[in-house]
Amino acid sequence: MSLRKLWLLPLVMLLASCATAPVMKDTAALPPGIGIMVANVFVWSVGGVAYPPVSIKVDKLHGFSSATTLNLPQRSNLIVIELPAGDYSWTDLELGSVAGGSTSYRMPFTIEPGKINYVGDLLLTLNSFHKPGGMPTFGFRVGDQSQRWLPVVASRYPLLAHAYPTVIHLTEDHMVPNQNR
Repeated sequence: MSLRKLWLLPLVMLLASCATAPVMKDTAALPPGIGIMVANVFVWSVGGVAYPPVSIKVDKLHGFSSATTLNLPQRSNLIVIELPAGDYSWTDLELGSVAGGSTSYRMPFTIEPGKINYVGDLLLTLNSFHKPGGMPTFGFRVGDQSQRWLPVVASRYPLLAHAYPTVIHLTEDHMVPNQNR
């Protein structure tokens, strides 16, 4: 094996460890200080925009922690993950190989420990991914479809749903659609 390939192996392992599967195992025992985040991220393409590989990050607002990358392989992605309690924000959107996000569009939400925290439905609209000479345009909106998704979560995670109360902490939606940031 060449030295070049040997160097790439740790880099690939590091990058793979940054992504998080958007689902977790059903359990009735959460570690102290941990809550469950529930969200549905729906990616909508306008005008026949091709669906690129999409990921978005959630990051803690205060303290030192690394952002959690959530890969969105489908148009509708129900996310159920453990997170340390605290205030978070959706940040850093990546569309294909194009990073389209920055910390300037923070959309905050709260995770309470020992609870199932529904943070809303995030609608990501791709307006023109293949815009000539530039970045794609996109917009975010937050909705409350908790009556639809919380029963789904309870059926998929009966131990969690029975052991922990559910709270609704909708993401603050003060996002203006991206216009080539």
